[in-house]
Amino acid sequence: MLQTRFLTSAVFCLMLSVAQVQAQDGNPSAVQDEEFGEARLLLQMGRESIIRDEIRFSEDEEVAFWAAYDAYRGDVMIIRNRQADVVIAYLKAHRDGEVSEQQAEQLIDDALAIKNDLLKAQKKHLKYFRKALPAWKATRFFQLENKLDAELDVQLARFIPLMDPL
Repeated sequence: MLQTRFLTSAVFCLMLSVAQVQAQDGNPSAVQDEEFGEARLLLQMGRESIIRDEIRFSEDEEVAFWAAYDAYRGDVMIIRNRQADVVIAYLKAHRDGEVSEQQAEQLIDDALAIKNDLLKAQKKHLKYFRKALPAWKATRFFQLENKLDAELDVQLARFIPLMDPL
């Protein structure tokens, strides 16, 4: 799991540093967008590598799993894109000292909606993973996903400053 922690932390820190620069500039450049995209691609490749290392698939399982996984990650990336947008907007507002009462309310509403949507995506795709894999492998996959997501959440919590009182 050390490999997982190192890879996740390194890539996520890169992603967040790009997000911070975007928030500071107020006008993200194409280079920053490209760096952010590259960091997310590295993170995704790291996830796939960890899954391959931690779950040994038969030939039939592998084909079915990766098809289900691609669909699942597609849905998750849409949600994570929303999360990144919320984080970047908050960082900019926090830096500028302009987090209004309305923005604070929206922030928590967005955060809870994102958590809810991630759970919905997992529930939606679970049936496909159950069809592709024996129960113990499907469970192990979701354990890995949860561990990776938890590490991302830890890094995010370390990076995002607490809201200041008005």
